[in-house]
Amino acid sequence: MESRNRSLSPKRKIMETQTRSLSLSEHQNRSPSLSAVASKDDDDSVDSNFDPEAVINAKNNNDNSERLSVKATLESEKYDAETIKAEFRTYQSILPKPDKLLQEQHSSRMLREKIQQSYISEPRFLKYSFEGGIKPHHALCCLLLSEYEAEERKEKGGSNLYSLLVRALSFGNLHPQLNNPAEFIRDQFLRVAHVIPTYVVKPEALRKKIRNSGLPVPNYFLDPEDGKQFPPHIALLVILQDGEQESKKMDNFLYRMAFSLFAFVALLLRVVLEVIGGAGAIWGGAEVFTLRNADNAELWRWISVGVGVLCFLRFVTLNAPQKEDEGDILGPAGPWSLRPPVRLRAVCNHPYHYFFRAVAPASNSKKHD
Repeated sequence: MESRNRSLSPKRKIMETQTRSLSLSEHQNRSPSLSAVASKDDDDSVDSNFDPEAVINAKNNNDNSERLSVKATLESEKYDAETIKAEFRTYQSILPKPDKLLQEQHSSRMLREKIQQSYISEPRFLKYSFEGGIKPHHALCCLLLSEYEAEERKEKGGSNLYSLLVRALSFGNLHPQLNNPAEFIRDQFLRVAHVIPTYVVKPEALRKKIRNSGLPVPNYFLDPEDGKQFPPHIALLVILQDGEQESKKMDNFLYRMAFSLFAFVALLLRVVLEVIGGAGAIWGGAEVFTLRNADNAELWRWISVGVGVLCFLRFVTLNAPQKEDEGDILGPAGPWSLRPPVRLRAVCNHPYHYFFRAVAPASNSKKHD
């Protein structure tokens, strides 16, 4: 009996192995593949021009197009910067102004419907994948990379007098603030342009590549859940509008003077309230509580001065611009990205930031994939 059991054991092992293989195969068939999950995660993100209803209606076409679009480059798709600009001129007149786009952050679906209602063909970065669409962050990279490469071929002029004065007075620690959204978007891109791949990648892969290079991710490439993020299709439209001189009012002399005056007065008031007010409170409080008299007035004067110095150090700590403030304190793309009441409040709360920033202007560096 023992010899028979030993002779049958290899067969049992084979049968058990086959059974385990079948159950594993069934489990794999029931479980979605990693590539399918990754594709779904990308489609559900705000980074993409994805519409669940449209995909339900044309699922097969979408599947084929999605596989092709990941492999294709924008060049092979014949969708370069000049094509994007030419396409923009066909629907330019029906778009909201740059500040309204930033403040309201219209969804790609809303803009698509607005363009369709005017019987104009929507741009490819607002089309769905199965329609041959290009994801907005791909088109934005294409447009800004073309500007980046064009700037590399130009000789850069020196800094203006105001910039040199700010750097000199701050011992090189501060720089003039960028309050124009288009300038802000370009500045953030210039910092990472040399690590942006020229081939098509998904949003999360783009963010990972930038972070792995030790660089800050531009606000329009951030995860949609991040509070500082604004959609890449909005950034793209703001850049296109700036190219057509639609951002001129943001650099209007009267507007800049009015807001500069408002910020300067807000800064003076904060000094009065937070610094001089602290010193004065000690001086006046000592008299109210009969602690100060003619005999010890000099002592209380020095105590008030000491408190005033501490208040000034606190004021500097709270108001001095830091690198982490970039694209946060005055809105995701500067003051114009906030509604007027919120813009006034932001400038009133952080008047120093309206004039200065801690981050040096971005400069072109050699690009590589």
